[in-house]
Amino acid sequence: MWEMQVQRHAPIREQVAAILRQAIVDMRLKPGQLLIERELCELTSASRPSVREALRQLQAEGLVESVNGRGTIVSVVTPGQARQVYEVRANLEGLAARLFTQYASDEQREALRTVMAALSESVSREDEPAAIMAVKNRFYDVLFEGSRNEVLQQLVQSLHRRVTQLRARTLASVGRPAQSEAEIKAIVDAIEARDADLADLAARRHVLAAAAVILGSGTESIAGTTA
Repeated sequence: MWEMQVQRHAPIREQVAAILRQAIVDMRLKPGQLLIERELCELTSASRPSVREALRQLQAEGLVESVNGRGTIVSVVTPGQARQVYEVRANLEGLAARLFTQYASDEQREALRTVMAALSESVSREDEPAAIMAVKNRFYDVLFEGSRNEVLQQLVQSLHRRVTQLRARTLASVGRPAQSEAEIKAIVDAIEARDADLADLAARRHVLAAAAVILGSGTESIAGTTA
Protein backbone atom coordinates (compact mmCIF):
# COMPACT_ATOMS: atom_id res chain seq x y z
CA MET A 1 0.00 0.00 0.00
CA TRP A 2 1.25 3.47 -0.88
CA GLU A 3 1.02 5.99 1.92
CA MET A 4 -1.28 8.92 1.26
CA GLN A 5 0.21 12.20 2.39
CA VAL A 6 -2.76 14.04 3.85
CA GLN A 7 -2.77 17.70 2.89
CA ARG A 8 -5.11 19.98 4.75
CA HIS A 9 -7.77 21.44 2.45
CA ALA A 10 -6.58 19.29 -0.50
CA PRO A 11 -9.38 17.18 -2.02
CA ILE A 12 -8.84 13.43 -1.87
CA ARG A 13 -8.77 13.20 -5.67
CA GLU A 14 -5.81 15.61 -5.75
CA GLN A 15 -3.98 13.58 -3.13
CA VAL A 16 -4.59 10.39 -5.11
CA ALA A 17 -3.45 12.11 -8.30
CA ALA A 18 -0.26 13.23 -6.54
CA ILE A 19 0.47 9.68 -5.37
CA LEU A 20 -0.09 8.17 -8.82
CA ARG A 21 1.83 10.98 -10.52
CA GLN A 22 4.85 10.32 -8.30
CA ALA A 23 4.56 6.58 -8.91
CA ILE A 24 4.76 7.24 -12.65
CA VAL A 25 7.75 9.55 -12.20
CA ASP A 26 9.48 6.94 -9.98
CA MET A 27 8.69 4.23 -12.56
CA ARG A 28 6.71 2.17 -10.03
CA LEU A 29 3.99 2.46 -12.65
CA LYS A 30 5.70 1.77 -15.95
CA PRO A 31 4.91 3.01 -19.48
CA GLY A 32 2.17 0.91 -21.04
CA GLN A 33 1.13 -0.63 -17.72
CA LEU A 34 -2.59 -1.26 -17.38
CA LEU A 35 -4.08 0.65 -14.45
CA ILE A 36 -6.77 -1.38 -12.71
CA GLU A 37 -9.03 0.76 -10.56
CA ARG A 38 -9.53 -1.89 -7.89
CA GLU A 39 -5.77 -2.27 -7.42
CA LEU A 40 -5.26 1.49 -7.32
CA CYS A 41 -7.97 1.78 -4.67
CA GLU A 42 -6.15 -0.78 -2.54
CA LEU A 43 -2.77 0.87 -3.05
CA THR A 44 -3.98 4.38 -2.20
CA SER A 45 -6.76 3.50 0.29
CA ALA A 46 -9.05 5.73 -1.76
CA SER A 47 -12.55 5.18 -3.10
CA ARG A 48 -13.15 4.23 -6.72
CA PRO A 49 -14.74 7.63 -7.57
CA SER A 50 -11.64 9.41 -6.19
CA VAL A 51 -9.35 7.15 -8.22
CA ARG A 52 -11.38 7.76 -11.37
CA GLU A 53 -11.23 11.53 -10.89
CA ALA A 54 -7.48 11.32 -10.28
CA LEU A 55 -7.01 9.31 -13.48
CA ARG A 56 -8.98 11.90 -15.45
CA GLN A 57 -6.67 14.59 -14.08
CA LEU A 58 -3.56 12.60 -15.02
CA GLN A 59 -5.00 11.97 -18.48
CA ALA A 60 -5.37 15.73 -18.94
CA GLU A 61 -1.68 16.04 -18.00
CA GLY A 62 -0.71 13.44 -20.59
CA LEU A 63 0.59 10.93 -18.03
CA VAL A 64 -2.06 8.27 -18.65
CA GLU A 65 -4.25 7.49 -21.63
CA SER A 66 -7.44 5.60 -22.36
CA VAL A 67 -7.11 2.75 -24.85
CA ASN A 68 -10.20 1.25 -26.46
CA GLY A 69 -10.71 -2.33 -25.41
CA ARG A 70 -8.04 -2.20 -22.69
CA GLY A 71 -8.79 0.61 -20.26
CA THR A 72 -6.40 3.19 -18.85
CA ILE A 73 -2.65 2.74 -19.20
CA VAL A 74 0.43 4.74 -18.30
CA SER A 75 1.23 6.81 -21.37
CA VAL A 76 3.95 5.65 -23.73
CA VAL A 77 5.82 8.54 -25.31
CA THR A 78 6.25 8.16 -29.07
CA PRO A 79 9.39 9.44 -30.85
CA GLY A 80 7.35 12.27 -32.35
CA GLN A 81 5.99 13.31 -28.97
CA ALA A 82 9.44 13.06 -27.41
CA ARG A 83 10.89 15.29 -30.11
CA GLN A 84 8.25 17.94 -29.44
CA VAL A 85 8.75 17.78 -25.67
CA TYR A 86 12.52 18.14 -25.98
CA GLU A 87 12.16 21.08 -28.36
CA VAL A 88 10.03 22.92 -25.80
CA ARG A 89 12.23 21.82 -22.88
CA ALA A 90 15.34 23.17 -24.58
CA ASN A 91 13.93 26.66 -24.82
CA LEU A 92 12.30 26.70 -21.38
CA GLU A 93 15.40 25.40 -19.60
CA GLY A 94 17.51 27.89 -21.50
CA LEU A 95 15.24 30.63 -20.20
CA ALA A 96 15.52 29.23 -16.66
CA ALA A 97 19.32 29.37 -16.84
CA ARG A 98 19.17 32.92 -18.17
CA LEU A 99 16.82 34.07 -15.40
CA PHE A 100 18.88 32.31 -12.72
CA THR A 101 21.98 34.13 -13.95
CA GLN A 102 20.16 37.43 -13.71
CA TYR A 103 18.16 37.04 -10.50
CA ALA A 104 19.52 34.28 -8.23
CA SER A 105 20.75 35.19 -4.76
CA ASP A 106 24.23 34.38 -3.49
CA GLU A 107 22.72 31.57 -1.40
CA GLN A 108 21.04 30.06 -4.45
CA ARG A 109 24.29 30.26 -6.42
CA GLU A 110 26.06 28.45 -3.61
CA ALA A 111 23.30 25.82 -3.58
CA LEU A 112 23.82 25.31 -7.31
CA ARG A 113 27.55 24.78 -6.77
CA THR A 114 26.79 22.28 -4.01
CA VAL A 115 24.44 20.19 -6.12
CA MET A 116 26.91 20.35 -9.02
CA ALA A 117 29.54 18.83 -6.74
CA ALA A 118 27.07 16.14 -5.69
CA LEU A 119 26.35 15.34 -9.33
CA SER A 120 30.06 15.02 -10.10
CA GLU A 121 30.48 12.65 -7.16
CA SER A 122 27.49 10.56 -8.23
CA VAL A 123 28.82 10.20 -11.77
CA SER A 124 32.33 9.46 -10.50
CA ARG A 125 30.95 6.66 -8.29
CA GLU A 126 29.12 5.29 -11.33
CA ASP A 127 25.82 5.37 -9.46
CA GLU A 128 22.71 3.84 -10.99
CA PRO A 129 20.87 6.05 -13.52
CA ALA A 130 17.98 6.57 -11.08
CA ALA A 131 20.35 7.92 -8.44
CA ILE A 132 22.04 10.26 -10.91
CA MET A 133 18.68 11.49 -12.13
CA ALA A 134 17.64 12.21 -8.54
CA VAL A 135 20.65 14.51 -8.18
CA LYS A 136 19.88 16.13 -11.54
CA ASN A 137 16.34 16.77 -10.32
CA ARG A 138 17.82 18.59 -7.31
CA PHE A 139 19.86 20.69 -9.72
CA TYR A 140 16.71 21.69 -11.57
CA ASP A 141 14.91 22.44 -8.31
CA VAL A 142 17.64 24.94 -7.40
CA LEU A 143 17.78 26.34 -10.94
CA PHE A 144 14.05 26.98 -11.13
CA GLU A 145 13.85 28.42 -7.63
CA GLY A 146 16.58 30.87 -8.54
CA SER A 147 14.85 31.78 -11.80
CA ARG A 148 12.03 33.25 -9.70
CA ASN A 149 9.41 32.22 -12.23
CA GLU A 150 6.82 29.78 -10.89
CA VAL A 151 5.02 29.42 -14.22
CA LEU A 152 8.25 28.37 -15.90
CA GLN A 153 8.94 25.86 -13.14
CA GLN A 154 5.49 24.30 -13.42
CA LEU A 155 5.74 23.99 -17.19
CA VAL A 156 9.12 22.27 -17.14
CA GLN A 157 8.16 19.95 -14.28
CA SER A 158 5.15 18.85 -16.31
CA LEU A 159 7.37 18.15 -19.32
CA HIS A 160 9.88 16.24 -17.18
CA ARG A 161 7.11 13.97 -15.91
CA ARG A 162 6.01 13.16 -19.45
CA VAL A 163 9.46 11.93 -20.46
CA THR A 164 10.65 10.39 -17.19
CA GLN A 165 11.23 7.00 -18.76
CA LEU A 166 13.22 8.58 -21.59
CA ARG A 167 15.40 10.58 -19.20
CA ALA A 168 16.23 7.42 -17.27
CA ARG A 169 16.99 5.53 -20.48
CA THR A 170 19.26 8.33 -21.68
CA LEU A 171 21.39 8.16 -18.53
CA ALA A 172 21.68 4.40 -18.99
CA SER A 173 23.45 4.94 -22.33
CA VAL A 174 27.18 4.25 -22.32
CA GLY A 175 29.13 7.42 -21.60
CA ARG A 176 26.04 9.59 -21.22
CA PRO A 177 26.32 10.28 -17.44
CA ALA A 178 29.79 11.83 -17.84
CA GLN A 179 28.68 13.76 -20.92
CA SER A 180 25.60 15.02 -19.08
CA GLU A 181 27.73 16.11 -16.13
CA ALA A 182 30.04 18.07 -18.43
CA GLU A 183 27.07 19.77 -20.08
CA ILE A 184 25.57 20.77 -16.75
CA LYS A 185 28.94 22.04 -15.55
CA ALA A 186 29.01 24.27 -18.64
CA ILE A 187 25.69 25.74 -17.47
CA VAL A 188 27.06 26.34 -13.98
CA ASP A 189 30.29 27.84 -15.33
CA ALA A 190 28.32 30.28 -17.48
CA ILE A 191 26.18 31.24 -14.50
CA GLU A 192 29.31 31.76 -12.38
CA ALA A 193 30.65 34.05 -15.12
CA ARG A 194 27.34 35.98 -15.01
CA ASP A 195 26.94 35.33 -18.74
CA ALA A 196 23.19 34.94 -19.25
CA ASP A 197 23.47 34.36 -23.00
CA LEU A 198 26.00 31.56 -22.56
CA ALA A 199 24.00 29.98 -19.72
CA ASP A 200 20.91 29.97 -21.95
CA LEU A 201 22.86 28.38 -24.79
CA ALA A 202 24.51 25.77 -22.54
CA ALA A 203 21.17 24.73 -21.05
CA ARG A 204 19.59 24.33 -24.47
CA ARG A 205 22.56 22.36 -25.74
CA HIS A 206 22.26 20.01 -22.77
CA VAL A 207 18.62 19.21 -23.53
CA LEU A 208 19.28 18.80 -27.25
CA ALA A 209 22.20 16.46 -26.58
CA ALA A 210 19.94 14.28 -24.43
CA ALA A 211 17.32 14.32 -27.17
CA ALA A 212 19.90 13.25 -29.74
CA VAL A 213 20.82 10.24 -27.61
CA ILE A 214 17.28 9.03 -27.10
CA LEU A 215 16.04 9.80 -30.60
CA GLY A 216 19.18 8.62 -32.36
CA SER A 217 19.67 11.76 -34.43
CA GLY A 218 21.79 14.89 -34.45
CA THR A 219 20.75 17.95 -32.49
CA GLU A 220 20.33 19.95 -35.69
CA SER A 221 17.57 17.65 -36.90
CA ILE A 222 15.79 17.89 -33.54
CA ALA A 223 15.45 21.61 -33.13
CA GLY A 224 17.01 23.16 -36.18
CA THR A 225 19.77 25.03 -34.38
CA THR A 226 21.26 25.61 -30.97
CA ALA A 227 22.05 29.22 -31.64
